Amino acid sequence: MANTFSADTITDIIASNEMLALQERTLPFDKFATNFSSEAIAQTNNGKGARSTIQVDLASGASTTLTNPTNYEQGDSTLGAVAVGMNEYSQPFHITPAELNSGRRLEKLVMVNLHALQDKLDAVAKALLTVANYGAVVLDKDPTTVTTADIKTLIAATGKYKQRNLCTDAVFWSQFAVTTDKNSLGVVDGAYGLDSFNYSTDWSAAGTNVNGFIGDTTAIAMAARLPDLTNEVKEAIDMDTVELPNGMTVQCAKWVSLTSRNTWYSMDVVFGAGVGDADAGGIIEDGT
Repeated sequence: MANTFSADTITDIIASNEMLALQERTLPFDKFATNFSSEAIAQTNNGKGARSTIQVDLASGASTTLTNPTNYEQGDSTLGAVAVGMNEYSQPFHITPAELNSGRRLEKLVMVNLHALQDKLDAVAKALLTVANYGAVVLDKDPTTVTTADIKTLIAATGKYKQRNLCTDAVFWSQFAVTTDKNSLGVVDGAYGLDSFNYSTDWSAAGTNVNGFIGDTTAIAMAARLPDLTNEVKEAIDMDTVELPNGMTVQCAKWVSLTSRNTWYSMDVVFGAGVGDADAGGIIEDGT
């Protein structure tokens, strides 16, 4: 008898392969301002599949600290917001009746398509990383030649940031990850005065020659929701959700084609990204 795989099987595969999900090197979304929720968001009436705009909160100022107060109800914090336009992204794939006997094959299909979805969302966020959005380049250098002196340059250029989250291409990152010095700091969080140091493999969606970004948590604003569905669709399609390691929730759906008899799956999310505090992010270029 052939195996059957429900939508919750897909979520189980993703949950049990958390490290594989992390292997797709994208921007570390959880290091920036996010408004991620498992709530559904309704489709707008423009006929293009776009979703409503969501506000992402940015805390930009604290109230005044009181000394020996007699009145404890003074001052207020400053909480701004960035409007982020939302779009639905769907990653569909299918498996034939003959292939349903191979659970291992399904696992591979799930992970390669999850990575493809992550790549798309990464490209949406990286499209914001331009000089036009964030101003002057803070470092412009061949990534094969960067040293700790360049990290000092980045820290000096971002001295007012509350956090310094650095994400570069793999070549830049590898200059610090591969070392024969047993006392080297490597690329662990906190090394070199950075709050985080990650690499991402594809920068083609970013600005010309951009191969890195350093930013405070407020530099990029991102939001994620689930697509809203009618009751009829919910009854006809097997649904489940899974939370990814970056805190984003993705909807997993399963249905059978009456035409081909193939089993179809999709991983769906409504996502948007916008420039947060442009003064809290810096562009890195590759020296070309």
